[in-house]
Amino acid sequence: MECPRPAKVSREQLHEIQALEKRLGLVLVAYGKIPAYKKLSPGELSRIQALEKESGAILVAYEV
Repeated sequence: MECPRPAKVSREQLHEIQALEKRLGLVLVAYGKIPAYKKLSPGELSRIQALEKESGAILVAYEV
């Protein structure tokens, strides 16, 4: 599961993206690069899974 964020683009890049959208007749969405997933120890994974079960949320561990 990945939760991308919008990319930070310059005004010039935004104009280029918009021009391409118009030319191709579609909508483009620019996402920023997603960090690598964190490699977890069995203990870390167990604690995260317990918190997921308790909270009902899906947790994703990324490298910092």
